[in-house]
Amino acid sequence: MENLLSNARTHTPPGTRVHVRVGMTEAGRGTGGTDRPGRTTASPPLPEGLPISVVEVADEGPGLEPVDAELVFERFYRADPARSRSHGGSGLGLAIAATIAEGHGGRLELDTAPGRGCTFRLVLPAADSGPERR
Repeated sequence: MENLLSNARTHTPPGTRVHVRVGMTEAGRGTGGTDRPGRTTASPPLPEGLPISVVEVADEGPGLEPVDAELVFERFYRADPARSRSHGGSGLGLAIAATIAEGHGGRLELDTAPGRGCTFRLVLPAADSGPERR
């Protein structure tokens, strides 16, 4: 979550609004967890209808071009290579966050388009949706 908030702060113009939403729903094209045009992720889709917990960090910034959106979860990728590491990071944060999400049975995904901001969404199976643990 901190990584997503930090990215919004670092990669949007000063004063850009950022919204954080937390909730529960079912995996689907409109809610997250599944694939659809305009959504990128490094992880496989979750079963449609699966109960999920969702954390979204959505900014009202400039958004990303499709070529950048397809690569944001790659290790060492930075959408703006002109930024120095001291101002733009190493390009590892989203790759690490995506790997952690997948390790918990979920995924990290991005919905974006130029001029429409970015919505990064952490999707995890709801606590009561998996097999019982003893």
